[in-house]
Amino acid sequence: MTTHEDTPGRAAGEEAAPMPHRRAPRPPSFVHVTQLSDLIAQARSYPQGVARADLVESLSMGRNAVDRRLRTAVEMGLLVPAGRGVSTGGRAPEMWRFNPDAATILTLSVSYRRTTAALMSIGGHVLERVTWDAGLLDEPAQVLADAVGHLTTLRSARPDLPPPWGVGVGLPTPVDFRDGSIVRPVAGTNGLTSWTGLPLRRTLAEALQLSVWVDDEVNLMALAAASRVGAPKDLLYIRFSLGLGMGIVSSGQVHRGAGAASGEIAHIQMAGASGPSCRCGRRGCLETVVSGGAMEQAASTPQALKTSSYLRAVMSKQNEIRDIDVFRGVAQGDRVCVRIATEAADRLAIVLAVVTTTYNPGEIVLGGDVTASGQLFAQVVGQALRRRVLPSTSERLRIRMGDPDDALIGACRLAADRLLSPHVMHTWLAHGSPVGVDELVTHKRQDA
Repeated sequence: MTTHEDTPGRAAGEEAAPMPHRRAPRPPSFVHVTQLSDLIAQARSYPQGVARADLVESLSMGRNAVDRRLRTAVEMGLLVPAGRGVSTGGRAPEMWRFNPDAATILTLSVSYRRTTAALMSIGGHVLERVTWDAGLLDEPAQVLADAVGHLTTLRSARPDLPPPWGVGVGLPTPVDFRDGSIVRPVAGTNGLTSWTGLPLRRTLAEALQLSVWVDDEVNLMALAAASRVGAPKDLLYIRFSLGLGMGIVSSGQVHRGAGAASGEIAHIQMAGASGPSCRCGRRGCLETVVSGGAMEQAASTPQALKTSSYLRAVMSKQNEIRDIDVFRGVAQGDRVCVRIATEAADRLAIVLAVVTTTYNPGEIVLGGDVTASGQLFAQVVGQALRRRVLPSTSERLRIRMGDPDDALIGACRLAADRLLSPHVMHTWLAHGSPVGVDELVTHKRQDA
């Protein structure tokens, strides 16, 4: 005989009431999220901390609204106390700052010959990295397979840290920022056609189950430079590696142009039809005389090898000379490398004089492989440029070398900026973090 135990509070034989459905997290209003995003952005711009009164004034929000958004940001771990500020007569105000360790970001920097994957804090500090010899000149399937493997390993390399919120990716080729797709760089480019139209974002997002943002490497470098404390609102970033590229920051924002081709100074024709053949299929482009590739050719000539014991040693060891070897030779004071770099810097200054006069930036940053040369290259560019422009153009112009990690820092900054933007935050805020939110993994537009 089968017996049924009576459930307390219910008569024998009475059917149990259906369990109530668990409600999905109620999304906050878009106004709330926008105000929260603005408050976090304001705190990010003041690494030493910002007072509540300053937030009220700069954000044009009431004190109560600021208090509520501030409380939310602190509960999320995105803002933390920063001590007391300077007193203006009364009690010293409480200060709050952005927490750079609140989350982590995975980054991927694909250059022509090598690729670096890194785990970074959301504040832009490299925590773990791995670099391997493969890049845009290699088949994309293998490069992406290796990238997914390394990013997966990095993702779990530091269990003591918060999980990655997203992925930032940079490549030295034009990218359609609307959807992160790779566009054909130049008409005659050889070796890169297999990357054109590649669903890079979708491949990485599906493999890692994280949101992914992709941009041209030099745009990311420019974003990194613009994010430095005290950086001017208008600047130019020159990537001088195997190829040549320029990133433009205007009023604090990266300028990408109508067709993802802004800053393509590499293919400005300098010598006309009589110049050297360029990878774009034309002749006389700037990149044929001012680039790491041009410097490799100049350093590999019999005359250069005969004159430079440094270059002979490099050639003997690896049977080729790469641009990074020339830049390292400059840092070591090799006369042939210095001459090659000085000639390239002087030629570059001719084009920069036109761009600088037109745009009037507050800063020109030189990055990429050229950072291995030390300060000499920036000094030569600066001297040659100032001879070619008016004092009114150059008097407030600073020319400096970039950071070797600018591509990674910019990729991290891009992902963090997008994840903390109002539209994206509105998608994940009710879930507590972006991790595991399907809509972010599958979204087709990355500029929303």
